[in-house]
Amino acid sequence: MITNMSNLSLIDAASTPVTHAFTPASRVAENTARWVDREHNSGVPIGFSTISMSVKEPTTPDGVYRVKVTFSEPKLDLIMPTAPRLLANARFTGEFIFPGVFSDQERKDVVKKVAHLLTIGTATQLGDNIYTLSLPY
Repeated sequence: MITNMSNLSLIDAASTPVTHAFTPASRVAENTARWVDREHNSGVPIGFSTISMSVKEPTTPDGVYRVKVTFSEPKLDLIMPTAPRLLANARFTGEFIFPGVFSDQERKDVVKKVAHLLTIGTATQLGDNIYTLSLPY
């Protein structure tokens, strides 16, 4: 568990996988942690990949905890290095909603199942369907 805003290391799906280092960045809101990959898109700031995580506690005794994770990866036009242009952003947003009655182990199980669901290179998870933009039939 990250407790001190350590770097995050994410591996891509290239034939020779590359590890991408996300370093802690300034907060954008209360109760939000943020990381950036400053090497993405040749170190051009508008091209940094970002990850953010927020945790919202219940506002009522029978409320739910909301944990939101967002990943964003921009695509730049770097034909003119002195004037990079943002072409598009790929984005993932996921939100876990946990009632207070769930134990640590039950929450851990849900997170692991979701992570496994997104795995690529397998016929029993949805990762391949996500990137090929195709529903299972």
